[in-house]
Amino acid sequence: MPDTTTVKVQTSTRDLLLALGASRRQSADQVILAALAALRRDERRQLAAAEARAIKDDPVDLAEIGAIQEDKAALHAG
Repeated sequence: MPDTTTVKVQTSTRDLLLALGASRRQSADQVILAALAALRRDERRQLAAAEARAIKDDPVDLAEIGAIQEDKAALHAG
């Protein structure tokens, strides 16, 4: 049997978790793991978007991107 623990949540949270699990035919643990994975993906997307905005506004990064695009074009042309 896997290791388990008890987590205190509001009964409304527990009920929502159980209802969602039932509708997806998943255990509460599976629902929680899926939600945590979604949160991680969302954090990575937000970080990537922030980095993209920073690059877009940085002339040095723009020059590097341009050079990379030129190199790729030269490789495809040759």
